[in-house]
Order: sequence, then structure tokens, then C-alpha cells
Amino acid sequence: MPWLNRILLAGLLALAVATCPQQVYRSAGADDLDRIEREHASLVRSNTRLRREIEVIRAEVNALKNDPDEFARIAREDLNLIRPGEIVFEVSSL
Repeated sequence: MPWLNRILLAGLLALAVATCPQQVYRSAGADDLDRIEREHASLVRSNTRLRREIEVIRAEVNALKNDPDEFARIAREDLNLIRPGEIVFEVSSL
């Protein structure tokens, strides 16, 4: 009977040695998992924002390709261009 006790004790000791490092790694892995989940959420928000910006830019490009008035507006406002024969009056406030 003492040999049975020794075998059971050895089995329990082997089980403890086998599962203890797993528990330690699991707790360390939880920190990594939390960090990765936060990073993933941040990237999802960033991708959503960039997709909205891309849609706005695509709409601007489409307007420039198809609407001559939009093209003229940008040429006047952003590039300060005028049409031939136009006279420019510059007004400054005092």
C-alpha cells in the first residue's frame, strides 16, 4: 500500500509541475491579449476614419471630372486663376 501512496503523490506532483507554468503563461498572455485587443480597436477606428476621408476625396475627384463649374471654382479659389479678359479687383480692409 505505501507504494500506491508514493505513486499517487508522484502523479500529483507531476500534475502540479505540468500545470503551474501553464497558469503563469496564461496570466502573462492575458496582458498581451488585452494590449492586442486595444490596438485592434484603435486600428479599426483609424480605418473607419480613413475610409470616410477616402469617400470625401473620391466625391471631390468625381466632381472635378464631371462638373466644369467645380473645376472653375477650385481654379479661382485655390489657385487664384482668372479667365482671359477678366479684371481683378483686390479689396483690402482698413
